[in-house]
Amino acid sequence: MLVSFARNPVPASHQAHADAPSRQSQYLARLALDAQTRRDAYRLRYDSYLASGFIEPNETRQFQDIYDDLPNCETTVLYDQGEPVASVRTCTLAFGSRQRSPAMDTYPEQVTTLLARHAADGFSGRGLETTRLVRSPAAENNQGLVFLLYRLAGYVGMIAHTQVLLACVRQNHVSFYKRLGYEAVTEPRAYPGLKCPMLLMSCTRQRYDEIRTSFPLIDPYAGGTETLDGFLSGETIPISLLRLCNER
Repeated sequence: MLVSFARNPVPASHQAHADAPSRQSQYLARLALDAQTRRDAYRLRYDSYLASGFIEPNETRQFQDIYDDLPNCETTVLYDQGEPVASVRTCTLAFGSRQRSPAMDTYPEQVTTLLARHAADGFSGRGLETTRLVRSPAAENNQGLVFLLYRLAGYVGMIAHTQVLLACVRQNHVSFYKRLGYEAVTEPRAYPGLKCPMLLMSCTRQRYDEIRTSFPLIDPYAGGTETLDGFLSGETIPISLLRLCNER
């Protein structure tokens, strides 16, 4: 899922900060390996999905699922001046393995076919699903956060030698994903944990490489990977759109 749009009004003080040009902002990113970062991710999801009407309220004000505890799934959180503002989860998959993800459980035949197709091409049949991509309601208009999350998710996919990218998408976000090189694979159907139907979309590694080289804002390797190398080992890293915008 790309993003959740808030139905509740955002306080003016928060809205002004959220609408500031992304290229002027510096963020911190880290994997949710510790309890506090995980809570930050689950709270972001809860606030985003609740504001959009995709979940029911709960007392914990947290939203997590069974996939968060799987070894093939990792969650990233972006912070702005110490406040969590956006998050995304990536799930690695491999043909012939028993690895699970929301896409694999919702569309098992289609996902298995996609992985098998790339395994037959002489590769290992590896896939990466990008899921639970959310922004806080206060940052709903900050599109730069989406690009930063895709850059980080893309880096995870590159390191995992991914041949096919997967995403479960709401119908109104299909056109955005098509611009990122994705194609629809299924019709919308019920999706784990949310009250909105989703359809499966996929993008080959070849197509992804074409898109990222022409659109550096989502390219993991635009501007170097010095800080990203530490990101996967659990370091908190600075990340900004400024350098990527200047290089375009």
